[in-house]
Amino acid sequence: MVGNIRDRTTEFLLRFGDRGKTVVSIALMCEPTQLGDFSYKCVQEKIVERGYDFDPKMLLRSMEKDYGITETSYKSTNQHWWRFLDKNQVEEAISPEEEDPAVTVVKIQAESLDMPSAERKLSILMRKPKLSEIDKRIFRQFSFEELPLFVKIYNDAMQYEETQEIGERIKKIINMARAVAMKINEKESYNQGLLKKEREREDYNANSVRLSDLKDNI
Repeated sequence: MVGNIRDRTTEFLLRFGDRGKTVVSIALMCEPTQLGDFSYKCVQEKIVERGYDFDPKMLLRSMEKDYGITETSYKSTNQHWWRFLDKNQVEEAISPEEEDPAVTVVKIQAESLDMPSAERKLSILMRKPKLSEIDKRIFRQFSFEELPLFVKIYNDAMQYEETQEIGERIKKIINMARAVAMKINEKESYNQGLLKKEREREDYNANSVRLSDLKDNI
């Protein structure tokens, strides 16, 4: 899950529209108890009171499982309660202040980079004991085509408090790429060392043969 609670709540609202906003707003209105901030029963009853006719179960599940906005605080055979992971950020997303366009651009660009895919790709390469030529070609393509974009977004993200988390995640990706590059360099250095030793051995043998021939001639 990318971004903070506010960002994820905004994504939830964009995806589910009016129904999503209704469920979140009602959940915020429910009276908190020791069991949690709101329950399925409370949300369902208030939906009916507002004249709507839909079951919020799927939306409540998505808030928890897909977007990490809430977590289950109590569950039994006839009750299900949740608590907000950060109620203030959820409230901000419901009634957002105007965001700096530069911050919005950084978030959009970060989403376009598909960081989970880059993390998976680099993680696989890091775990391999030996990189094939295909692996090296894939990494080379990533290094020249994608990595510079990550660096640019990293530099932009670290300028704003709202995108610090994005910057830190990109920094981890850059460090993962460095680890893969070091693995390639270590292997090549090792191979070059073996080649050098082999050449030295061949030179030594050749010199030995020449000395032997010289002694025989004497």
